Amino acid sequence: MTLVNSSAPTRPRDIAAALTLWLPFMAVVVTWLLWIDRLPGVLPRQWGRDGAVSSTMPTWGMAVIALVVSLGAASLATYWLRERGAPNRRQVYLGLGFAAGLSSSLWLTTAGITVAAGAAEPKMGAWVLLTFAACGYGLLPFLIAQKWVTPATVTELPETTAETTTAATATADPSATWTKVVTSPVMATIGGLIVLGGAIGIVAQLRDEGLTGAAAASAMAVAIVVLILTATLLFVQVRVSVDQRGLRVVSRLLGIRLKQVPLDQVESAFAETVSPFHSGGWGYRLTGGRSAVVMRGGPALVVNLRRGNQFAVTVDDPQAAAALLTGLSAANPTAH
Repeated sequence: MTLVNSSAPTRPRDIAAALTLWLPFMAVVVTWLLWIDRLPGVLPRQWGRDGAVSSTMPTWGMAVIALVVSLGAASLATYWLRERGAPNRRQVYLGLGFAAGLSSSLWLTTAGITVAAGAAEPKMGAWVLLTFAACGYGLLPFLIAQKWVTPATVTELPETTAETTTAATATADPSATWTKVVTSPVMATIGGLIVLGGAIGIVAQLRDEGLTGAAAASAMAVAIVVLILTATLLFVQVRVSVDQRGLRVVSRLLGIRLKQVPLDQVESAFAETVSPFHSGGWGYRLTGGRSAVVMRGGPALVVNLRRGNQFAVTVDDPQAAAALLTGLSAANPTAH
């Protein structure tokens, strides 16, 4: 099997693109320092059809949300300057720009019109268009960043890998088992940020409006946050096991099976180094005939399926798992 070399030099255009994602964070910090003495204790959050303010939230809460989201986007953009981030860098910058642009524009627009009006209940008017336009901020770093071009050269995996695995698994014990637990620091951090952001929003809303009124109308937003948090918790920690049932990947926190590959579907298995940048990120990834559960960068167990697809999961000691899985598959009568 051949693997395309996914490393590439970081060019000035990539650095310039990453710097543009620091601008929203800087704008929030500067305006906060300039306006802090002129802003009221609460800022408008929603406007009714008549143009009047229908709900508010604490000024500090809106500022913190804008700062956390824009700083997170800028930090991730800088982290993505690593060489192995080149294949997916532009797409990642597009998404990060959307988050940074939206969060910062909500603060800049709301706080700005409040300062300009000199009142706690200003009219939004046409300024709402700025918020919609800011959602496309990611186009700026997307267009600036260097376009990825797949190198023409490839690197051959050592020919001894498959032979060694086959030889080591010819006499696999059918009762043998292999289990590893993998934790993803990135997904754990994302989950923590979601909890923090949700807590800030709920506290701010209850402090402003109590348990009735607009708080009840926000049930849909709370449900969306819960769904996103649940999807994140799925990949904070997983258990990877190989036994006579085949390969199983289960979310350890929620107990949900993420992937199962029966022995009769295993064509071969081997170890490989996987990068979240080359795979398109963390979590469950689908990229052209290959699916993967990416917990972090590093060693991974890769399984070639008989139907022609491929599945990978990042895990420690994948060589032992590949050897056992190949041996159990070879010894399984239904696999032939």
